[in-house]
Amino acid sequence: MAQYKRLNVSALLIASVISSASYGAGFSIMEQSVTGLGRAFAGQAAVAEDASTIFFNPAGLTYLTHSQIAQGMNFILPRSEFNNEGSSLPAALGGTALTGSEDDAGKLALVPNFYYAHRLNDDVVLGLGVNAPFGLVTEYTDQSVGRYHAIKSDLLTININPSMGFKATDRLSLGFGLNLQYIDLELTQAVDFGAACAQASVTQCAQPQQHDGKATLTADDWSWGFNLGLMFQATEATRLALAYRSKISHHLTGKGQFDIPSNPFVQAVAAGGGFVDGSISGDINLPESASFAVHHQINNKWAVSADVTWTRWERFQELNISSPIARLNSVKEEKWGNNVRYGVGLTYIYNDKWTFRSGIAYDQSPISDQYRTARIPGEDRKWLSVGASYNYSDNITLDAGYTHIFVTDPSINDATAQGYTLSGEYDANVDIVGVQMRWLFI
Repeated sequence: MAQYKRLNVSALLIASVISSASYGAGFSIMEQSVTGLGRAFAGQAAVAEDASTIFFNPAGLTYLTHSQIAQGMNFILPRSEFNNEGSSLPAALGGTALTGSEDDAGKLALVPNFYYAHRLNDDVVLGLGVNAPFGLVTEYTDQSVGRYHAIKSDLLTININPSMGFKATDRLSLGFGLNLQYIDLELTQAVDFGAACAQASVTQCAQPQQHDGKATLTADDWSWGFNLGLMFQATEATRLALAYRSKISHHLTGKGQFDIPSNPFVQAVAAGGGFVDGSISGDINLPESASFAVHHQINNKWAVSADVTWTRWERFQELNISSPIARLNSVKEEKWGNNVRYGVGLTYIYNDKWTFRSGIAYDQSPISDQYRTARIPGEDRKWLSVGASYNYSDNITLDAGYTHIFVTDPSINDATAQGYTLSGEYDANVDIVGVQMRWLFI
C-alpha cells in the first residue's frame, strides 16, 4: 500500500464552528431585534423603534420617548440537507466511495436578547444590551457520510453591551457602546482509526471506515470591542444613520480529546501514533461591520426604511490551530471575501393598537465555492419577512416577526488534509419566528 498521509485532526477548526445554521452571511446572527425581524432588518440602524437600537445604533437611544425594557426570543429552524454526489476515501486507501447517511445538519436554535434603556434627561439616554451576535448548533449523525469533516458544531457567544446615546444638536445624535464578549465552543468529528491501522500495517484492524473513533475540541475566551453610531434628522420626515461595530479578536484556549474504540489493536495503534489528549489554542477575529441606513416617514401611517451593510470577512483568510500534540495541529485556508447586505422595509401603523411590518433583503455570502466546507456551507441568501406589534396597554407592547430565508443551494467539493473528499450539494433554507415584550416606564 502506498504510504498513507499522516492522520492529523485538521478539521477540528475553531472557525469551523459556524455553519449552515448561521442566519446571516458568514457566521453572524442578525436576530437581535424582533421588531427589526419583521422588516428583514432593513434600515435598522436608522429606525430606533425600541431599545434594541443599542445593538444596531446606540445614537437611536435619543429617539426613545421613555425608559424601557425589551425582552425577545427568536426560534430559528435551519434546513441544511446534504445530497451525496461521489464522496470518496483518500487515493492511498483506494479512492472508493465514502459510506454513510445523508443528513440534515440544521437544528432548532433559540436566540434570546435583552435591552434596557434609561433616559437620564432630555439629551442623554443610557442603555444595556445582552445578546448573541455569533453562534450556532449543527449536528450530523455519527454515521454521516461527512463524519470525517464534521459531526457537531456548537458555538455560544454572549455579548454584554453597555451604551450611551446623546443629542449633540437638535438634528444630530451620537452613540457609543462597549462590547464585552464571551465565546465558547465544542466541535466533534469522526477519526478513521481503521485507516490509521492500515497506515501502521496492523492488518487485524486495517479496515477503513470500520473502526471510527471521535475527536472533540473545546475552547473559550473573553474579549472586547466597541460600537459607534450617529443619526442625522435631515428633514422632519427623513433621518440618515451611520453605524459601526468593531472587530473583536479572540484568543481561544482549551483542550482536544480522542474517543478511541475499545478494540485492543486500535488502541495500540492510537497510543503508538500519538493520538493523545492535549491543550489547544487558536486566534479568530470576529469582523467589523458598517451600515448606512435611511428611514423616511411617508405620512402618519406609512414609513419606509432601507440600508446597505458591509462586513469585513476578508479578515478570515486561514485558521491555525496550535497544540503541543502534533495530531491536534492544523492550518486550513479559508480565504473569505467581504460581503454586502441590502434591505428595504415598510412599516404601517394601522391604528393606536396595531402596527404591521414587512421587508426584503439580499445577503451576499463571503464564501467561495472553492473553500466551502461541511461546517460552513454558506451561500447567498434572500430574506422575506413580516411582523406586527400590539399595544396591550399604555406600557406593554407585544411584538412578533417571521422570516423565511431562501438560500442558494450550496455545492461542496472539500478534501481534508488526509484526502477524505466530501462532494455533493445542500438543500438549504431557514425559518425564523421571533416574539418580544416591551415594557415602557411611563
